[in-house]
Formats: sequence, C-alpha cells, structure tokens
Amino acid sequence: MDGKTVVITGSNTGIGKYTAVELAKRGAHVILACRDRKRGEEALKDICKLSGNSNVEIEMLDLTSLKSVRECAKRLRERLSKLDVLINNAGVMMVSGKSVDGYEIHFAVNHLGHFLFTNLLLDLMKKASTARIINVSSMTHSFFNCTINWDDINFEKPHLKMYAYSHSKLANILFTNELARKLQGTNITANSLHPGVARSEVIRYMCGRYQIILNFLLFLITPLWWCFTKNLEQSAQTSIYLASDRRLDHVTGKYFSDCKERQSSAISCNEQCAKRLWQLSEEMTHLNDALKEVRDQKND
Repeated sequence: MDGKTVVITGSNTGIGKYTAVELAKRGAHVILACRDRKRGEEALKDICKLSGNSNVEIEMLDLTSLKSVRECAKRLRERLSKLDVLINNAGVMMVSGKSVDGYEIHFAVNHLGHFLFTNLLLDLMKKASTARIINVSSMTHSFFNCTINWDDINFEKPHLKMYAYSHSKLANILFTNELARKLQGTNITANSLHPGVARSEVIRYMCGRYQIILNFLLFLITPLWWCFTKNLEQSAQTSIYLASDRRLDHVTGKYFSDCKERQSSAISCNEQCAKRLWQLSEEMTHLNDALKEVRDQKND
C-alpha cells in the first residue's frame, strides 16, 4: 500500500480502527474520518504506535449531518492530489431517533451519509491509477425478507430497530451494485462485504433498559458468544483484503465474506430496485445541488 491514500469512516474504534492499523502497517497514508475528535486523537496515537507509521491523520466527519459530509469531502478534495481507497465502515445499530436532516438514523448514517460522501469524492478517486470503494454491509441485509421500505422510507410507523438496521445494510449493497455499474470503464471499483458477527463496540448503541437485559443475556451465553463471533482482527480481514489485494484490481459489483465472493440476497441484486434507490438517495441528499457546488468551486 506504499504511496496509496486511504480514507476510512468510523475508524477510531472497532473494525475500522483495526483496518486502519493494518493498512498503515502496509505503508498507506491513512485518514481517519471520525465524528468525535477526542476519540479520534486517541485512536490516532494507537494506530501510529501499533503500525509504526506516522502518516496517519484525522478528518472530522459526522454522518448524521449532510452538511458535515459535504464539508469533509470539500476539505479532502482541496488537500489531496488523489484518493486510492475509500472504506465506508462507520455505522449505527439498533438506535432510535432521526438524523440532523430529519431522516431515520440507520438509513441516514449507514446509507445516505456514505452515498453522498462517496459521490463527492469520485473525482478525487479518478485521479488515482486504480481506486477502490469498499462498503461494509452485513449478512442482516437478508433478515426479515428485507426489501426497501418504499412506502415509509423514514420509518414513521412503528418498527423493529433491527429491521431498520437490516434495511440500511440492504441499501449498502444496492448502492454498491449500482455504483459499480455507473463506474464501468473507469479506474474505480466498488464492492461490499459482510465482516462477520464481530465482538465490537457497535453494542454500545443499544441503550436504556435493553442494555441491562443484553448484558445479562451476554453473561449467560458468553461461551457460545465467543465460539460464534469474531474478534476485531478476524472481522477486519475482508476489508483489508478488498483494499489491498492486487488480484482485485478489476473486480467490481461483488459481495464478499471471509475474503471470498458470496451471493447476497435476491433483492440486493435487483437492478431496478438499485436504480430506484439511487434516484431516491439523490433526492434525499440533494446530490445534484452538491455536485453543482463542486463544479462551481472548480470554475472559481
């Protein structure tokens, strides 16, 4: 990864942090896109120490805010000459509430924020010899016979938090597949992955009385939990593989797990569904206005 620049969202903890360490070890210039400066600075010190690479930086990015996404992408475009790898790793799970822009929080953070961020960095990625977009999804995209909730995209009606999470993970794969089609003939590939059920800090988002119940259940099933889940090193391997393996230079529009290509759900492979989601995401993120602003800045 010598000479390559990598941006990883949600890289101050968990799978993202371990991925950052391993890519920095391989010589990459790593940019940690995080929303919490204090946690980001602590992670920065750890990553530099563990990797032996001081070419690691922080960029502030809050995926709950489309304004923050636009501002972060602008700073990156202004100071980088190219971007080789973008790993959309950040995510929330089983939380309540809306984003700054009023969207259901799972869909906003896990999909819409990354949708806008990726599109605003494409010109920067086209300046690399080869570039890769890696979207961290989940096997849960197929739970509940999940499909896109077209009639209630913002989940105003009562719903299970786990369904909302699965919904956003399905959106990750549909977005990846449509992006790969749109980027055919360019130097950029796009792939998605399931990292495995990780023993990561994603559990911190499960709050209130449910946290107490969850802690009790985990105490009871700890032996099974450790048998059937992965540690951070194991969970990060597919992201590292997709970012660094030279054999994948021209592989695009695929879904991976355990460093192998897998078959995702039937609906996640539906081209019409992917196109419809893209159009809806364009509208929800005001992508065309954001791209026009980028073009105007270039002309200035």
